Amino acid sequence: MNSPRSITLDDAVKAAKELPAETQAELAQGLMRHVEDLSTPDRPAERQGIIKDRLARPLEAVSRDDFLRLLRHYDPDL
Repeated sequence: MNSPRSITLDDAVKAAKELPAETQAELAQGLMRHVEDLSTPDRPAERQGIIKDRLARPLEAVSRDDFLRLLRHYDPDL
């Protein structure tokens, strides 16, 4: 059984260039948003180290009362 060929970015661009200009513009904007979302942000190495350290720690549970207290700090009507 033959596996389907992977679609490359070049394949997608070639197909997109055959679409109307307005559709191409919408696709380009969407693609750029995805690229920006996936790009590594520029951060100083020290800050990146702090972020990695925090992400490596286990999550700490927050009590319902503490959570509500925090929400009420920003919205007293809760």
